[in-house]
Amino acid sequence: MKFQLIQDAYRLLQGELSPEAGIQIDLPYEEATPLADLLLQYDMTPARQRQRLSIYIAIKLAMQRHSECSSLAPGEALTRKVLDGDYLYSFYVELCLKWEEFDLLVHLAPIIKQLQIKRVEGRSEDERLLKAWELFLQLENNRSTATKAM
Repeated sequence: MKFQLIQDAYRLLQGELSPEAGIQIDLPYEEATPLADLLLQYDMTPARQRQRLSIYIAIKLAMQRHSECSSLAPGEALTRKVLDGDYLYSFYVELCLKWEEFDLLVHLAPIIKQLQIKRVEGRSEDERLLKAWELFLQLENNRSTATKAM
């Protein structure tokens, strides 16, 4: 079930990316597994699980592309990594808007900005991304449970 969710999310994201961008989803499955495990714990449709995991993968890919920049000499490869990372960061916002994940976007945007700043300062705190998702899902579940109780 988890493997299928990850595969479906990769396919969904690849289908959403502009072919002109030429970006391939090369994030190792192990990088998507923690959020897939988390999503499967909550009551949501399989479509929503795929969408949310696709958003997470886009963010992780953006982080990956930008982290690879430090090892590259100036030139086309460096430019490509920077542009791919920037595109993917803006793309996760586009996906949140398209799939009406407004609360998720509001929750993640400041955290992602903080992560970007920490990376520039040489203090990577990438594990905060998964913690931010976990907190969001808990808060969303609590709101949903409270609404149902009324």
